[in-house]
Amino acid sequence: RYVDKPYQPTSADKEILKDKGHFRVLDITTEGQQKPARAAYFHNSLSGYHAAKLKRFEALFDFHIVKNNPEVLNMLNTKYVILDDQSGRVEASTQYTEPNGNAWFVSKLRPVDTADEEILALDSLNTKTEAVILRSSFDALKLSNAFTLDSLASIKLEVHKPNYLKYVSNNNADGFAVFSEMHYYKGWNAYINGDPLPYQRVNFALRGLSVPKGKHVIEFKFEPEVVKIGSKISLMVSLILSVLIISSLVFIFRKENRFLFSQK
Repeated sequence: RYVDKPYQPTSADKEILKDKGHFRVLDITTEGQQKPARAAYFHNSLSGYHAAKLKRFEALFDFHIVKNNPEVLNMLNTKYVILDDQSGRVEASTQYTEPNGNAWFVSKLRPVDTADEEILALDSLNTKTEAVILRSSFDALKLSNAFTLDSLASIKLEVHKPNYLKYVSNNNADGFAVFSEMHYYKGWNAYINGDPLPYQRVNFALRGLSVPKGKHVIEFKFEPEVVKIGSKISLMVSLILSVLIISSLVFIFRKENRFLFSQK
């Protein structure tokens, strides 16, 4: 029974589970610090469930999340914070965060020269309307500093899988969207209406993408080259192995036939 149900839900967990949206939960309770995987058992946990984490997320955690930077929690789509109250009981709180959602349009890009400047800029950044980006990426793609932020503009997550994300955007002007997903260029590719497009790292760790005006389908697909190469190698090995097996069977069959004829 313990293997099937290693954790028992608290009143906070039960309350959060009533919310059927897609968001993240930060567990800062004493039990959560002792058992980091506990929150991930019930929710989409901000801390994940494994000790191995991306370096940029660890840096974000050490620089901002442990200091309860609300803007960083917002851009990471943190809707609930689980904490201990004064009596030691576990309760859920939303008073610290106003999550930006799974994706949103910004009105301004702030170029900086180094990754250090990028992470430090998050101290004063209004992540709902502004994004920080490395100047090298900004210049290479000839991006604009300012965008028209239409109050009716929308971008909505429709499909969320470990290796596939699908959004639908609608904007009356060209815009720049920030996605509350970790930037990982080794495998994740972006598509707008099926056409591949480059995306950039913004806010030190997230994904940013220029989106033309109109209604579009935006997809992120995890397509690592190592899997493609591995599949090709596996196929070649299987073919070679099949040829060897067939050749061996033919050789044995011919040998037995020669033996039978020699006996006659």
